[in-house]
Amino acid sequence: MKTIISANIPVELAIRLKDKTKGTRSRVIARALKAYLDDKDSFDISDVPTRTLLAVLHAREEVSKQTKTIILAELNA
Repeated sequence: MKTIISANIPVELAIRLKDKTKGTRSRVIARALKAYLDDKDSFDISDVPTRTLLAVLHAREEVSKQTKTIILAELNA
């Protein structure tokens, strides 16, 4: 069962949420509220999108040039 809730949040946050979620806001908000209410402070790397992980790795200094080339090819695919 689900219910509709209303909340006042800063406009900037609402815009960022709209831009990032593309129609899945309810699911994202529900997951965030559940994590907050369950006191879930742990970070789960599997929640990070693969493209984001690749972009972060590509930006790291300790990653070799060869690996960065492969990552960039994957990001551009």
